[in-house]
Amino acid sequence: MLKRFRFFLLFLVLLLIGCQNDGETAVAQPPTAVAENPSILAATNPDNPPSPTPFNPFIRPTFTPTAIPPTATPTATPTNTPRPTPVAVLDVTGASLPPGFSFVKFADFARPTSLTVDAQGRVYATSQDGSIRVFEDVNGDGRADANTLFSSGFYIPLGITIRPGTDDVWVSSNSKISILRDVDGDFVADEAVNFVSGLPVGLHQNDNLKFGPDGLLYMGVGSTCDACIQADPRSATIMRFDPETGESEVYASGMRNPYDLAFHPFTGDLFATDNGRDDLGPDAPGEELNLIVQGGDYGFPDCWDDGQGSGCDGTITAIAFFEPHASANSLDFYTYDKFPEQYLPQGTAVSLFVAVFGSWLKPEAETGIAHVRLTPGGDSYRAEVTWFAQWPGGMPLGLIVGPDGAIYVGDYINDAIYRISYWPDAE
Repeated sequence: MLKRFRFFLLFLVLLLIGCQNDGETAVAQPPTAVAENPSILAATNPDNPPSPTPFNPFIRPTFTPTAIPPTATPTATPTNTPRPTPVAVLDVTGASLPPGFSFVKFADFARPTSLTVDAQGRVYATSQDGSIRVFEDVNGDGRADANTLFSSGFYIPLGITIRPGTDDVWVSSNSKISILRDVDGDFVADEAVNFVSGLPVGLHQNDNLKFGPDGLLYMGVGSTCDACIQADPRSATIMRFDPETGESEVYASGMRNPYDLAFHPFTGDLFATDNGRDDLGPDAPGEELNLIVQGGDYGFPDCWDDGQGSGCDGTITAIAFFEPHASANSLDFYTYDKFPEQYLPQGTAVSLFVAVFGSWLKPEAETGIAHVRLTPGGDSYRAEVTWFAQWPGGMPLGLIVGPDGAIYVGDYINDAIYRISYWPDAE
């Protein structure tokens, strides 16, 4: 009887344990589904934002790990390698320039007389043979590889310029001024307009021409003789023209052959070269650089040098002189930053470059490009003149500074246009 009672108790304990396990299974709930992103729902239905997602112990929260910054790579200490000194390129044996300058042949061109450049750096050049060509350095090596005949048929063209704000090319040739237009952009003139004709000619003629800061056109007109009173009041002067109406006036007088002129880049003052009479022997008079003022008389024919001659009363003396009979011709100011400091504008001082042609009358006269350092002084300027570039047998005539900061100069006797640049320009 006792054995049956113990067995009954064991059976009852096992039955109760089994019932407790069944109860736990029935109470447990399946995991709640993950709710949609509340921010997305709020964006799609802002008036009925979703309830916060209830805590679910069966879902492990996701953590965005904090980005571990990469290990810094130590910066290498730069090695101060000495910069190699470039070798200047000199296409003409014996050419003399300051250290670091290159002197290369930009283009072959017969008897160049005057130069100008457009905003893209293309060089327009006139020739003694009456032609005008456009040269372009397409590949940027400092030498022209495009050469186009722009126009021809002019009689002794000595001046060329481009009117600011236009593509019109203005040409000064014997007794006249012409306007050339390239209508279709192929660097060949399609139209030619006669602006002025009937200018006085003789021993000399009308020279180079430039537009001033006032928008008017200025041009030198040479004398008809070596040393005489002129029959035409326009001879031996600088003239000024209205490019719209053609009206003209004598701006300044008393200059035997004012070959070229240039305007100061900051003050707007006008400067011009002038070449004196030939009948006073090999040592007089000096060629001149003049500060031109409206109405000024610069002495030709009866006054020269610094007050020499019989007719100097009321005349204006040149601010700089060059060797007698050396023929100072084209000139241009330097306003770029491609040259060394001594050639750049500093305070009120600026640089001017002048082509010194030489002379058939005085073969021993030195030729080349002169550097003139101009500094204002009172109502005039102080000038320091030194040689900048010289080369054997050269006779430079046309000269212009390009937008690339290089000097372009035409060598009349050697049928070439040269480009002078400083070495950083080629980097």
